Amino acid sequence: MSIPSSVGRYRIERVLGSGAFAAVWLGHDDALEAPVAIKVLSGSLLDDLDVRNRFLEEARILRRADSERLVRVHDIGELPDGRPYFVMSYADRGTLADRMRQRPLDVPTALALAEEIARGVQVINRLGVIHRDLKPSNVLFQSTPDGGERLLIADLGLAKAIAHASGAFTLPVGTPGYMSPEQARFGGGLDVRADVYGLGALTYHMVTGKAPGPAPVKKRPSELRAELTPEFDQVILRAMEVDRERRYPTAEAFAEALASLRASVTSGGPAQSAQNAPSQRGGRPGGARPSRDRAPSEPVEPEPPTTPDVHPARRRAAQAQGPQGPQGPQDARPGEPDERSTAQLPMPEAGRRPQPPAGDQTVVDPPQGGFRTAGPEEPGEDRTIAISRDQFPPGPQPPRPQAPPPGPGPAAGHGTPFPGPAPQPPNGQNKGRGRWIALATGAGIVAVALVGGLLLGQIGSDDEPDGPATPTLPADFTAVADPSGKIRASVPRAWARLPQPTTWQPSTVGLADAQARPVLRATPGTFQQFLDSAAKTPGVFIGLTTDVAQGKLPPPTFSEHEQCTKGRPENYTAPDRSLSGTVTRYTACRTGTPSITEVGLVDRNRRFGLWIRVKEVDGRKVTDDILRTLKVTGP
Repeated sequence: MSIPSSVGRYRIERVLGSGAFAAVWLGHDDALEAPVAIKVLSGSLLDDLDVRNRFLEEARILRRADSERLVRVHDIGELPDGRPYFVMSYADRGTLADRMRQRPLDVPTALALAEEIARGVQVINRLGVIHRDLKPSNVLFQSTPDGGERLLIADLGLAKAIAHASGAFTLPVGTPGYMSPEQARFGGGLDVRADVYGLGALTYHMVTGKAPGPAPVKKRPSELRAELTPEFDQVILRAMEVDRERRYPTAEAFAEALASLRASVTSGGPAQSAQNAPSQRGGRPGGARPSRDRAPSEPVEPEPPTTPDVHPARRRAAQAQGPQGPQGPQDARPGEPDERSTAQLPMPEAGRRPQPPAGDQTVVDPPQGGFRTAGPEEPGEDRTIAISRDQFPPGPQPPRPQAPPPGPGPAAGHGTPFPGPAPQPPNGQNKGRGRWIALATGAGIVAVALVGGLLLGQIGSDDEPDGPATPTLPADFTAVADPSGKIRASVPRAWARLPQPTTWQPSTVGLADAQARPVLRATPGTFQQFLDSAAKTPGVFIGLTTDVAQGKLPPPTFSEHEQCTKGRPENYTAPDRSLSGTVTRYTACRTGTPSITEVGLVDRNRRFGLWIRVKEVDGRKVTDDILRTLKVTGP
């Protein structure tokens, strides 16, 4: 889409970046003679009121904060075509992620920056808002008139009011490795301690040069960098406690702990000059360039991708060209690209915890519970993506068989295999009796054959087709299909097929499938209600994917329901043997629908797989009927 030469009094110079939800332009305020960053909602989302409201809410939060520690919003307006935009301060010195890629931070610098970030987060929390996506690429630097620079926190596209976050969450949101364990759980309430965890994870990465990975942390900071003492472990790992009751209660408390830790760093460690040391309270790191930082022996590891179906949101505006890599505060979500391509979330082997992908990808709470697919992504970009809550529930999944290969196995349906032959008596015993048994058995077989022939003759005289008899469907079932016609099934008539969204993004739940794939969703309520683990809204989700690796379906990290009693996984094979896999039933759920069924199926030629979730309220076990009628033609 072409860009205008000007917006209001702002002259547009170039595009800094664009993503699924928004674009960021570098502009110039001719009246004030100052560069600005202008964030504009994507034209494709002009009529999406939820996305529009979220876009404007980000601007309101930043304006309300009006803090030197946050990106500031100076103006807001609407383009002639109706797209809203807001004008922000331009961060011309890039991001913390840029600097950590160039060279590792020395310890005093890392501590000083971490303290400044924590104090900035405290500003956000005092407004009654949780940031939810703290990581190096969301920390910007801006020049100051005195030749120094100030640190700014950006990307409040995922920020959520604490009052709304304290109840059941719609979706897990954040960046794997940086988001708190409670953020990764569906239906868990959040408070400011979620940001405390994010601060701890960010500090861990800054001082060690390695992202911490998912909770619980595997290695203490002192194990990764020789100059770090046990005091570093105590401060940082307390912020990253899995049990939030054991964390620092606020970002400010963590900032004070970091300040004390800074004071304890001896002069024998990596030194930081008074010039480049950020002030303890002022929020203005000095103007020293990262090239002056003394590097530890190990290179800095890039921050992991932020996870999540679909509202893929490329997180930040791309870094502007130039030796400094100037970057606007365009970092704010929804949808600006970042420096790296989004890595697909690798799922662990059975029984192992999922590990964070390499990159920087953010799990997003999509409006309307929908799944929106971003367009093709440029190499070197980063994106923010969405994962839906009851569509993608949390928690590691114990090992389970994926899909039994075609061949001998249980008959259609699920249950235990037919038992093998009975044990035989020792040789030489009951030989005579054995001959009589053989004769009787032979006679029985003949009789069965005769009766069977008569029955087959009678059946053959009718007009019924050959093949196994199909159980009758309930009277209130009706056939539905996804818009592409690739997924067909029968569901209760009350579960009307939802026309939107028409695809889902398998990579948002850790599947190695980056394409948007067909999906069938049906529910009597809104899809948002279906996603809400606290709502008693039944329905079905059937999503296609090409990732059929062992243990991937259903996605282990996202198919657990802690509020329910989990049954043993059951083997399942379709009546025509075209699909096979496992069915896991969750019953006696304390909140939401009384039962949830998670199904992972694989095509017999292993060309595609399915993740199916069925939520029921009346104990009818409609999953069995839905599976019997399921027909899929491929991705």
